[in-house]
Amino acid sequence: MIQAAKSLTDDERLTFVTGVAEQLPYADASMDLVVSSTSFDHWSDQGAGLAECARVLRPGGHLVLVDQFSQWLIPTLAVSRRGKARTRRRATALLLGAGFDRPDWHHLCAVIINAAVATRSS
Repeated sequence: MIQAAKSLTDDERLTFVTGVAEQLPYADASMDLVVSSTSFDHWSDQGAGLAECARVLRPGGHLVLVDQFSQWLIPTLAVSRRGKARTRRRATALLLGAGFDRPDWHHLCAVIINAAVATRSS
């Protein structure tokens, strides 16, 4: 995906690297914007990852955290996603704990996933 992203831009301000949220390879206060799109649920330590996001952001910088946060996901906390922030309330607590101001939540409409069933011609 990094190669695909690099091929779509020649903007020298953009960088694409492989890494983990808990150990961002950037200097303190070096970013204006950090974006995480549908990876937050997979971070090993969400609190540490958010602290890293806060560390690399300049004062007044923004974190855009996009993932699945819903009361409907509460049952997953008992089994497969124990300890993860699957609701806005839990994510808000982690964000505040990492040093962010109270987040401004926005409802987003996700792309509908479709499936194709095809039969092979004889």
